[in-house]
Amino acid sequence: MIVRMMLALSLCPFTVRFAHATTYDSDGSSSDVQAKMNLCSAGDTVTVPAGTFTWTHGVVWNAPADVTLKGAGSLSTQGGGDATVIVDGYNSSAVLFVVNANATGVLRIAGLTVRGDATYSPLKQNGMITVSGGQVRIDHCHFDTTMGTIKSFFFYVYGVLDHCIFDTSVVGPYFGNGVQFGGSIQANEAWAAPTNFGTANFFFLEDNLLRGITSTPFAIGDGWTGSRIVWRFNTIQGGSGFEGHATGHAGDDRGVRATEIYGNSYTVLPDQVNPPYSMANVPSGTTVIWGNSAEDNDLKNGIVFNVTRKNNDTYNQIATPGGWGYAGTAFNGTGSNWDGGTVNGTDTVLGYPCLDQPGRGQGDLLTGVFPTKINSTTGDIHWPNQALEPIYIWSNHVVPYDGYGGTFYSNVTLGRVVADRDYYAQASGVQTTSSSPFDGTTGTGWGTLANRPTTCTAGVGYFATDQGSWNTSSSNPYGVQQNGASGVLYQCTAPNTWTLYYTPYPYPHPLQGPNPPEHLHILP
Repeated sequence: MIVRMMLALSLCPFTVRFAHATTYDSDGSSSDVQAKMNLCSAGDTVTVPAGTFTWTHGVVWNAPADVTLKGAGSLSTQGGGDATVIVDGYNSSAVLFVVNANATGVLRIAGLTVRGDATYSPLKQNGMITVSGGQVRIDHCHFDTTMGTIKSFFFYVYGVLDHCIFDTSVVGPYFGNGVQFGGSIQANEAWAAPTNFGTANFFFLEDNLLRGITSTPFAIGDGWTGSRIVWRFNTIQGGSGFEGHATGHAGDDRGVRATEIYGNSYTVLPDQVNPPYSMANVPSGTTVIWGNSAEDNDLKNGIVFNVTRKNNDTYNQIATPGGWGYAGTAFNGTGSNWDGGTVNGTDTVLGYPCLDQPGRGQGDLLTGVFPTKINSTTGDIHWPNQALEPIYIWSNHVVPYDGYGGTFYSNVTLGRVVADRDYYAQASGVQTTSSSPFDGTTGTGWGTLANRPTTCTAGVGYFATDQGSWNTSSSNPYGVQQNGASGVLYQCTAPNTWTLYYTPYPYPHPLQGPNPPEHLHILP
């Protein structure tokens, strides 16, 4: 039995141990849930019974390792089935439920419904729940913010959120500092570290259902503070794809570091007034966007590129040393030495390459806060020499909504993001021969390895659909069904030289695996 369990866990970098565990059954009130949480040691469980419970006081859990918060919801039903409902009756802008996951082990939250209330929790900017710290699995939960609460979740963690339902009127989950290197609140460590596509160093959202209301389209989520998000195999009804905040959105904070967006399905709701804005919005960092599908005339745009610091359309910028300043001289005549084009004198007008812009990745570590923030390598305000890490796009289906002037690629960077340099656009279709429709000179192709062009221009990409074995699902009903289909991305690293660049992380996420037997705990 032990041998079989070790083999079952071999795909996930965990070891096992045996320990005694205690289950604490609460009565569902916030005070009793808090009391039971305070009793927990590593490996314990707190349960919340079936019923509806209005919490008028906040709950804070500094969770030990490997603990579980479990409602009565079904772990085989999307969203859990609303057996245990917690209503946010905390008449305050403060967060209803704050969870600080332990640095070791895996925190699990499952089988709960959390619902906003128009009377007690309208327009709650800070959300209902914040989860931060270590590694988590949040599954078979239902988060309902249609009654007025703006935001449901803020995540600052690793791990996975799966088989949940989000019902929302404005915006879905928010993400910040998804991977925390050294704890800098400005995410400087995240921007100085490798991107590590295809690893566990991201927060994964997979197999979820996000629904809006018919009157107004919503955004499924947002990110900042160096967040790294994998958004895969989700179903979005009436909403835009993942969005993000860029460097320049708030003081010292920096933008989204990296995303992987694939296998998601987008539909509009009946009688929806306006179509959602886009399939994906890329304001900073690098990403791969592939295998997503929207019904025709569902979205205004396909993929949006933006650089916040190009002007003051969204946020005013403070000149150095008090802020990042505007990117290049085009807007107000004053550039910023945080941008490569300015400090190197290669593009003073646009500032290209701009700090943290789409298509840029790892660079020098920045330290300090304004007005004493510096590049730790040069000792002054200086472009951090960020690597060019292009955005690769392939096999997506979007036909922009007629009449709104949208496009598949909506580039509002005013020239700072350029095809075949900062991003590689998808070919016109799947590969049918070794030269068509992708001939290896521009963009990103996809098809069998045998049909990959033998010649290539440095930078282009090719996704070999018949390679890899990361997708083990044979019955995935969520998002764009790609059951058993894997694939890996090759990058042309030099003329006529293909190099493996990206293999997606195993799906389903290993934390979705079978529940371990009683007293068996999974630890990092």
